[in-house]
Amino acid sequence: MILNPFILSIADSGMKLSENSVFYLKWMLVMCSYYMIGKSINGTTIAGIFCAGGDSKFGFLCDTVTLWCITIPLGLLAAFVFKLPVLAVYFIVNLDEIIKLPAVYRNYKKYKWVKNLTH
Repeated sequence: MILNPFILSIADSGMKLSENSVFYLKWMLVMCSYYMIGKSINGTTIAGIFCAGGDSKFGFLCDTVTLWCITIPLGLLAAFVFKLPVLAVYFIVNLDEIIKLPAVYRNYKKYKWVKNLTH
């Protein structure tokens, strides 16, 4: 978020973007900053903690369900059926990490991911 103005000025000066492109880039960078919060929490928990504890299946199922059963179908509907604006479709397509957060947190607190890996 802090670098947003700097990135916009570099992109605009180097590529001579249209006003509309700068507007899209600005808001997509804002959405990316929030997406990265969910991505970093989920990535650390799913790929780090759960796998280290012996539970890689949860991450696979969580990623598969949120991406292929929720995010992609909603994105397709938003773009091609409801004809929503580009920023709305981009927001919907990037919801997968936010949607996963409650399930990841709940699974973490249950400690079912802790497996005996010594035998």
